[in-house]
Amino acid sequence: MAKDPSMVIIRGRLAADPELRTVGAQATPVVNLRILSSGGEKDTAGQPVEVTPTSWNCEAWRGLAEHIAASLAKGSQVIAVARPKTDRFTAQDGTERWSTRYVIDDIGASLQRATVQITKTGGGRNGNQHQAAPAPAQGHTGAMRNNDDFDTGEW
Repeated sequence: MAKDPSMVIIRGRLAADPELRTVGAQATPVVNLRILSSGGEKDTAGQPVEVTPTSWNCEAWRGLAEHIAASLAKGSQVIAVARPKTDRFTAQDGTERWSTRYVIDDIGASLQRATVQITKTGGGRNGNQHQAAPAPAQGHTGAMRNNDDFDTGEW
């Protein structure tokens, strides 16, 4: 089956802890997770409107699956790049049904309301097992104030 070239960017929060398991004779890691997203919609008067969130059923494989299970938990705000995968199946009543899930190619924690500590894992050219990223500079004043306004101070 040809790969679907469509890609989506999903931004939201994890509805539950990621579920890591292995499949097949080679015990390939796979993680299932559900991302809930709802835009910050407002009515014509500018007041927030309650919106039913969209539920995205997602999966990731191999090393990415293990990293997700080790790094993210229920409530984590994430941004994921994924591609749709649609399966066809026959229901118990004999009707043909379709189910779509999203295979995650990359995912990261949103830094809008949180901070993270990056740890590089093995697999690079130098073969390091784990290498901590440099700590952020202290007294950093060049942070974004909001999505539209950048501080003009030094980075």
